[in-house]
Formats: sequence, structure tokens, C-alpha cells
Amino acid sequence: MALNQSETETLSAQPMFDVERTLLFHLELTDKCNAACPMCGRTQQANHCRTDKSKVKNIELTLNDIRKAFTPELCRQIRQIDLCGGLGDPPAASQCLEICDYLVDQGVTVTLSTNGGLRSKRWWRSLGEIFNANDSLVEFHIDGLEDTNHLYRVNTRFDKIIDNASHYLQSGATAEWHFILFQHNQHQVEEAVALSRGMGFSQFKLIDTIRFGKEKRFRYQTPAGEIRYLEPATINSARWKKNADLDMEVDLSRSPKEKPRAGAVSGIQCKSAIQNRPYIVADGSVSACCWIQGSEDEKQMYQRAGGGREEHNILQRPLTEILTEEPFVSIYQAAWAKGDNPVCIRKCGQMRRNTRLTV
Repeated sequence: MALNQSETETLSAQPMFDVERTLLFHLELTDKCNAACPMCGRTQQANHCRTDKSKVKNIELTLNDIRKAFTPELCRQIRQIDLCGGLGDPPAASQCLEICDYLVDQGVTVTLSTNGGLRSKRWWRSLGEIFNANDSLVEFHIDGLEDTNHLYRVNTRFDKIIDNASHYLQSGATAEWHFILFQHNQHQVEEAVALSRGMGFSQFKLIDTIRFGKEKRFRYQTPAGEIRYLEPATINSARWKKNADLDMEVDLSRSPKEKPRAGAVSGIQCKSAIQNRPYIVADGSVSACCWIQGSEDEKQMYQRAGGGREEHNILQRPLTEILTEEPFVSIYQAAWAKGDNPVCIRKCGQMRRNTRLTV
């Protein structure tokens, strides 16, 4: 579909990111992780859940990297940074605590997403004391109880996770419990909700995963060599809500307070553009979002831009320069209008994303 003149003008007038607006960032501190979740991109699910070394390089961003990229001047424009790895768990980064301290000290609200299985009780208490300075919080991703959490969060220990979460919460800081529904844990939701409330979690979120696709089950091999299967829950979060006498609200991971800008092109409402939220990978590279990062679609966007992928790295150049260059200025929008960017169509057109229900 060809672009008419008014569409072209609109696209070129509204880049994906606006460095003059309030910014949010999705930041992967490291690709290292203690867990071996079978459905994660870092895991070879058919080979003892070993790490896929073709994807995982055991890299991380340092405090010095973050200070150079997120200067005090830039931090004044940032509302929130989400520390959530595409391949790694933030606490696996050597200087995660120091990085959180720096960002909070600059007035940035931090959300840290983790399986909770790393670090000491003292470390978690220290993180809580840091996060108490503003509205920063931790999302603990705990998919079951003592007898089930490890079935997906392979190589983690439930007792250590709960101990870490308890010491974090004892500081008075805020935390949420995120729970992916599977057939093997769906019967434990009420018990997990009760435990979360007793511990002091502020929210409990049920997650319907889309990672099964059309398959009825997901086959994997445990580190010990046993063949197991993950199966989708027979009741989704919305159905569970109807059966449970609880007040819950739907969270589709969108931001209703933000008005669509460059995102509303040919039915695609780009979450990154609407929220002004770029993605930064653990090697320092800057991407439109975690879904398109490293994909063939992203490679095509840079081919149309005439290259530049290697130069879009916070270890080499200022973020404010990178975000005002192609393909973020008009190339993505042109691809949306033509309908030739499958990842964007799937995620921000058809809205094929995980769905969350908040207790």
C-alpha cells in the first residue's frame, strides 16, 4: 500500500521517540541468569535446559556505563526505567544494586523484574532501603508454590525466593507477585494470593502466557535428563476471576494515560512509541522494543536506513542522538503503513501479548 502525501508528512513529523517528552526505558542489565525456564529464549529446552551459548554471551552493563548513558540531565526527563531482561535476570548483574542506587538518587522510578532466586537476604534488604526513597518496586515472578514453582522456574529454590522477598518487604518497600498460569499450578492461585497478602506484597498478578501458541503442551528435558511437559491452564485468568469472589482488574500492558502518536498507523498502536519507551540490550545496543530486537524485521529496518545498527549503542554514542536517527524517525512508520513488519503487526496490531489480571 503506497503512502499518500498527508500520511508521509504525518509519519515524518512524528518520530517514534521524542527526546523532548518524558521518557521511559526498558533496560536489560545483563543476559546472565540463574534460572533455566524452558520457554525462555536463552534455554535449550530439548538439551537438559542448558544455556544457548549462541544467544547468551554472559555480558552486563556496569555502573560506569549507566552513568555515562543516563546523565543527570537525561534522568530529569525520565519517569521510569524497567529493569527486565530479555535473556537475563537483573540481580545477576554485578553492580545491579549500585545501578539502582544511582538511578533512584537521580529521581528515576525503577521497576525491577526478577525470579528472586539470586543474592543474599542482606542484598535484598539493601535494595528495599534504596527503593523506599521513591515509588520503585520489584516484580517477583513466582509461578506456583514450593512443589510447583521449579517446574517452570528450573534451577530456582522456592524457599530462598520467599526468604529474599521477605527481607526485601521488611524494609517497607513495594513488591508485586507475578504468577504465570499453567495446568500444574492453577489450583494454587488462592493459596498463593493468601501468602502474598500475608507477606505484604502490594499486588498479585495472574498472567496468561501466549508462549504455547497453538500447541497443547510444551516438551522439555530437565537438567537431570527427565522428559517433562508444560501444559496450558484449563482456566485462564479472566475465567478464574469469575469463579473466584475477588475484585480484579484487567491490565493489558498498555498505558491509557498516554495518547497515541506515531503508533496509530494502519491499525498498529506501537507501545514503544505511545509510551516513549526504547529498549536497551545488555550489550548497550538500542532497539525499538524487546519483541523486535534481534529479529529479521529489525535487520530490514536498518537495511532501509542504510545501516547504523552498530552505531546505535549507548557505549559509543549519546542516547539523545541515537533516538533521533533512522530507523526511528520514519522507517518503522512507513513499514507499518505498508503492513510489511510482521513482529509489529503481531504484537501491536493484533495485540498478541501476555494478558495480566491484577488481584
